[in-house]
Amino acid sequence: MRRIILGAAAAALVSTPLSAQQAPAPAPAAEAPAAAAPEAGLLSLNAGVPVTLAVSQEVNSSTHHAGDTFPLTVLNDVRIGDTIVIPRGTPALGEITWRTGKGAFGKSGKLEFSLRYIDLNGQHIPVSGDFRQEGEGNTIATGVGVIAAGLIGGLIITGHRARVPVGRELMSQIAQPVQFTADGRLAPSYDAAAAMAAAEANTPIGQCRAQARALAQREQERALRNCFRERME
Repeated sequence: MRRIILGAAAAALVSTPLSAQQAPAPAPAAEAPAAAAPEAGLLSLNAGVPVTLAVSQEVNSSTHHAGDTFPLTVLNDVRIGDTIVIPRGTPALGEITWRTGKGAFGKSGKLEFSLRYIDLNGQHIPVSGDFRQEGEGNTIATGVGVIAAGLIGGLIITGHRARVPVGRELMSQIAQPVQFTADGRLAPSYDAAAAMAAAEANTPIGQCRAQARALAQREQERALRNCFRERME
């Protein structure tokens, strides 16, 4: 009689190098989830796997505005078992979602930004991570409930511009499952556009944009501003 061994693994926000599990065998049809089952023989990088990104170019409220993007870099190799699937140094991208300049009476500049994707040989792998920067203080995670790596303390609000320096480490998570071949290449079936669309639909900014798209074009920009403002207050 065959023995059936059931196993489980838990993903946690820990320092890299990272690990992920081999793609499980497809569940019976009656129990299959809505998402497509992993293909046989492929490695699966699960949603929620942490990836540390480093800021590659300074971001500040004097030079950046809502909608601007900025470069990031993967800090450590991402592995599935012993196989490197995302090498350290791989570029990534973040986006400013809200910005205010410094004002009178000690009012600090503010930035809110989201980590968008890792650019793996031209294919986008969506990641999640939302942060807020005020004045010259620390960068605080607003979406994943952790403080950026290596930072201690609260916000410093002194009427300064909001600044995120080069080298600051930010924790992201893989936002959608990604499959790779046994040699660490993206699976031919990977659909970057669909993965990015699914990931954005789950984010506050994506929901703001979806609501705005349902309006007349002349009302969309105002609706986006109002949606972002509500999130900042």
